[in-house]
Amino acid sequence: MKRLLNNVENYLTVYRCIGELDAAISTASFRKSLPWCCIPEYAKEKRLEMKEVYHPLIKDPVANDFAVEKSCLITGSNASGKSTFIKAVAVNAVLAQAINTCAAKRFVMPTAEVITSMAVRDDLMAGESYFIREIRYLKRILDSITEERVTICAIDEILRGTNTGERIRASRAILEYLRDKNCIALVATHDKELTELLGDDYLNYHFSEEIGKDDIAFSYKILEGPATSQNAVKLLEFAGFPEEIIEAAQE
Repeated sequence: MKRLLNNVENYLTVYRCIGELDAAISTASFRKSLPWCCIPEYAKEKRLEMKEVYHPLIKDPVANDFAVEKSCLITGSNASGKSTFIKAVAVNAVLAQAINTCAAKRFVMPTAEVITSMAVRDDLMAGESYFIREIRYLKRILDSITEERVTICAIDEILRGTNTGERIRASRAILEYLRDKNCIALVATHDKELTELLGDDYLNYHFSEEIGKDDIAFSYKILEGPATSQNAVKLLEFAGFPEEIIEAAQE
């Protein structure tokens, strides 16, 4: 103990150097494992710009280019890639500021807080329903926003835990509130009504698919504008639901 106490500064220096070396090796190993990566660039203004960005945990990923200076709505049919894309942006924004590494060819962002509302689950032990948990996540986002620092918030299927009418009204109110704040919101939704109600305030992007006779093919490429296609009934058909259900749904 005397030897330790007499050499505290030296031991802390060695400890810090070993920690930094371990972090550097881990970061280098992570970079080596990626198909491609880049060092992020930081912008003074509120904007996101990325070239060939992808989610680092996906094998053989489909990369996307994306550039926004304000919040946007991302629509598209089931399994088309909405959720994965906003996760990719959020994960890369965290990696950029944590280990100076992005899964992209180019990634430009402001120094920012990153906060999400996705993968929401009910909490039986706490007696909280899916919708209660969801509004807690959203309230956490609202409380985190400040004028001093940009907030990048990723919201997956906003307020899907309640009925359609209230969901659209409440979602519109929340998104109009975020519109005037110091944040960039990436909001994935199935509600096409929101693209019409917020068309002047939010950018619109979508993911699409090609429906064949026996299957659905997804490109996983982000496109400008709101979604125009739907595939829920087709997915029921491909899953082998009874014909009378398919016909009734189509009618």
